[in-house]
Amino acid sequence: MFNSGSDPVRATFVVRGNIYISDNILYQTATTGALAMIAMKDPAVANSGNIYFGDPSFGTLERMDSFMYAENNFFDNNLSASGSAKVTVNGNMTAGNQVRINRDYGTQHSKLTVNFDGRIASGAITLPGLPTSAPGEVDWNVVSWRTVAAQ
Repeated sequence: MFNSGSDPVRATFVVRGNIYISDNILYQTATTGALAMIAMKDPAVANSGNIYFGDPSFGTLERMDSFMYAENNFFDNNLSASGSAKVTVNGNMTAGNQVRINRDYGTQHSKLTVNFDGRIASGAITLPGLPTSAPGEVDWNVVSWRTVAAQ
């Protein structure tokens, strides 16, 4: 993600449906830039809330610098192409259901590396639309619970 100025690019995309990433996503400045992509389920669309990565025709995806949340699943495309043999995520991949990544195709295994980026959790950066907390604050509280008898 690049801009013509010196300010860092920080953006949040929220999609009701699916997100398809078919080419690289790189930050202009890795220490100050950030991108969040959130795929939410759409009640009108079956099997939505997924994030798909990899180009189905050419397999050109090699790197994604981003914080990603799929309310449903993660999937990958076109592992048979040499461009998808190594894919690196600098950020995170969080799924409400599951990360359904099969990095094998025939006799070929392609490598997926996820380098966790803790800048949002630590408060080093903020992104538009994402919740924030001040340093030292508790991020969550238990407001109700019940004890269930052992069976």
